[in-house]
Parts: sequence; structure tokens; C-alpha cells
Amino acid sequence: MISPVQLSYIFALLKHKNFQRAADACHVTQPTLSMQLKKAEEAIGFKIIDRDTNPISLTYLGQQLIPVLSSIQSAYDELDVKVQKLKGTYKAEIRIGIIPTISNYLVPELYAKWQDQIGDVHLDISELTSPNLLEALKNKTIDLGIMAGPVEDLSLDQQILYNEEIFIYAPTIKGKEIQIEELEHEHPWLLSEGNCLRTQMINFCKLDQKTQSEWNYEGGNLHLLTKMVEQEGGYTLIPSYYLPYLNLEQQHIKRIKHHTPIRQIVGLHLKRNTKKEDIVKIMRIIQRSKNVGQKELTNVELLPWDI
Repeated sequence: MISPVQLSYIFALLKHKNFQRAADACHVTQPTLSMQLKKAEEAIGFKIIDRDTNPISLTYLGQQLIPVLSSIQSAYDELDVKVQKLKGTYKAEIRIGIIPTISNYLVPELYAKWQDQIGDVHLDISELTSPNLLEALKNKTIDLGIMAGPVEDLSLDQQILYNEEIFIYAPTIKGKEIQIEELEHEHPWLLSEGNCLRTQMINFCKLDQKTQSEWNYEGGNLHLLTKMVEQEGGYTLIPSYYLPYLNLEQQHIKRIKHHTPIRQIVGLHLKRNTKKEDIVKIMRIIQRSKNVGQKELTNVELLPWDI
């Protein structure tokens, strides 16, 4: 019903959210791409792409169909990879999406190891918020997602990479350990919408979302948030592996008494994936790097990333 070319155009549209950009990426004219999409939709019997939204999106029926189209695309990808390998022309490209509060320390630390240990593979790495990362996996615009989990989605393979302790950064509160109740009257400084550490902070600190309008600033990165905490008071959450990149005063970094909040970092990919072998190698490098010598934590509480 749908040709491989038409499938590639559909997924290009899902990636670029724009007809002209998708056409450019496919090296065809916009009218050609639009015509092929129309033929695909006529063959199916209903519209897949909603042209009236900005950016363009899947229709309701398109959302129901996309898992099947993704599976068909994966089969075509497997055939293409097999043919290239038989010809001796295959060169892998792994597209990795990582949430910002992980990429800022993980990429500088492990990029050289990835390049050295997985051979002749091109890595394409981008920062994505958690919802956008999950969407990119479903739309096949990335091959591997690295974010805080767990993720409840049966269409994805999920591998725990490591656990990361969460600290409180609160310069105005005395002591190395604090009670969670001590934060009730302190100002919370949050990452912007879509960052999983934001929802983890809301959950852990029992913040009322209805009072968000009272929070007069929402930052987009942890470095900026720590500066706002230092300037205006209050507190924010800091993942332990991020601490060396922030140059903070050690006495201002607090633990919660008798309590160890953590986030679980996971690797995600589609179950049917032609690049699984290289993806597994990348994840194993992360696991070896982060789990060797890691101390055992007690009184652990896993922070959910979604509300």
C-alpha cells in the first residue's frame, strides 16, 4: 500500500515538522513530497498528517497507524543494512538523544571512549527534553535515548545504566544534612517545563503545582539555577555526577537526613532496531564507567520523572 519512498517521506515530516525542511532533507521538491504523501493517504483511505497544526503533526488515525509504519520501516532498514554489509559498504550512524542534565557531564566524559571502543561508527548526539526524547524514539529520529527512568512503554527496550544520588543545594540552610521539612518555607528554583529533574523536584519536595505562578523564575540549566539560588536564596536539586561541573561550595551541598533520593538513568531504544549491537556497546561503556567503584546507597527513594 505504501512504498518505501513514501514511508521515508512520512518519517521525514515527523522529524522536521515542516514540508519544506522535510523535502530538503529528502533531496526532493516540496510538491513531490506533498504528492507522494497524498498518494500514500489515498491508498490507506485516511489522512496521516494534520497540515493545519503548527508545527504539523499526526492525525488521530495517524497516531494509531504509526507503530505499524515504524515496524515496516524497520524491516526496510534491516534489508538495507544487510545489503550494505554484503556489499562491504555499511557504515553505522547512531543518533543519540540525551536529556540536558545528563548530557552536560556524560558526553564530555565518555565521547572519546565511545569513539575508541565502538569502531567505525558515526555518533550524532543531541540534547532533548524527556517528552521530546520519547517522541523522537517513536518517530525514529533518534536510535538511543538516555534519560531518567523508569519509562512505562512496552514498545521500547529499557536498560538501567546507573543510579545517581540527588543533593539539595541550599546555601542559607545550616548543616551538612537537613530534614525535608526545612525546605517548606524556602524558595524552589526549577528547571523549565519538559526537564525530568523539574518533576522529580516537584514530587520529592511535595510542591503544589497550583502555586507555580508564585515562582518568579524558571531556569533552563542547572548552572543558572545555582547562581539564582546564591543571589536570591532558596534551593534547587543537583544530581551528584553534575556537581564537579558547577564549582559549588561544598558546605552548601546538603543531604536529606535518613533518606537518599536517587534518579535512575536508563537507555531506551525501539525493540526492533538494526543498530542494536552498537547501541548495546554504547550502553555497556556507560555502565562500566558509572558503576565501577560506586558506593552502595542506603534508605534509597527512586524519584519518578513524571507526575
